[in-house]
Amino acid sequence: MYSKHFKLRRSEAYTSMLLLLGSMFAALLGMTTAQMEVGDPCQKQNYKGICTEASKCTDLPYSMAQLGLKRRDISRCGFTTFEEIICCPTLSIPTTTIKTRADDRPAVRACNEIDELLQPLLTPHILGGTPVELGEYPHMVAIGLTDTDGAVEYNCGGTLISKSYVLTAAHCLVTRQIPVTVRMGVVNFTDTEQMKAVVEIKIKKVHLHPDYTSANVYNDVGLLELEEEVTYTNNVFPTCLYTDSKDPPANSVLYVTGWGVINRSTRVKSDVLLKARQTIVDNLKCNESYVDNGLTRRNRDGIIASQMCAHDPGLTKDACQGDSGGP
Repeated sequence: MYSKHFKLRRSEAYTSMLLLLGSMFAALLGMTTAQMEVGDPCQKQNYKGICTEASKCTDLPYSMAQLGLKRRDISRCGFTTFEEIICCPTLSIPTTTIKTRADDRPAVRACNEIDELLQPLLTPHILGGTPVELGEYPHMVAIGLTDTDGAVEYNCGGTLISKSYVLTAAHCLVTRQIPVTVRMGVVNFTDTEQMKAVVEIKIKKVHLHPDYTSANVYNDVGLLELEEEVTYTNNVFPTCLYTDSKDPPANSVLYVTGWGVINRSTRVKSDVLLKARQTIVDNLKCNESYVDNGLTRRNRDGIIASQMCAHDPGLTKDACQGDSGGP
């Protein structure tokens, strides 16, 4: 399932530890483990292939059709500086068929349904820059909140997980502002062409984790039920929840995304969806850092099993206010 951090004060940012609440968000954040190089042979559960830059795996749609593969079967080898490396199939007979068991978790069944609708990779996403391409994160949602004056401000992010539900942070939903709408299908709020195709849907109901309290940083999870179902497009599409019982290994790479504050002094938020690369930190090391820096007031039980910790080793990238709730 995904993971999302709790926001730290400016003085706390120097700990270089970014708390990511709830392991439910991890799939969204682009994890990688042991990286393979371009040209390496790759043996996956359903096929054999060669590690290839995504843009150069030109026969991927044909290979997938011939081998009976779905998008979820195409595995990642790693990254070059600018591009994803995938296990590009070589034509051979699949050795295994993955079937959905009747006792699968609901999140697993939902993920299988999402994978059935996914299209093959046709355009590689460039990973070198900070701004996000349109369609790169089609599950990304901006949450509009309103105050007594009726003006809508997009102060939190969320993740589309089905046609009717958006996953976000509970602390986004219990402020003086009321969540009223969600915005999808765009990455640049000032791009007039993009905004012509923006999808905005009113919020029908807010669901908070029953054990959430603002007194601490645990169970910081909420769901937004939408008034109408979303129509899936290339730029509006749900993502799978991370359901693996094992945590990703330390030093796995994650990406946080959002339209949050980009200047701590002026509090100006970005009109363009941005992403920042983060690296997973072992929970034990993260807990030690919080104790050493006196940051345990709201997480007295430390980083628990349902949470993950990550940071930018270069101390130059972080999520900030306005990024809350997003992947």
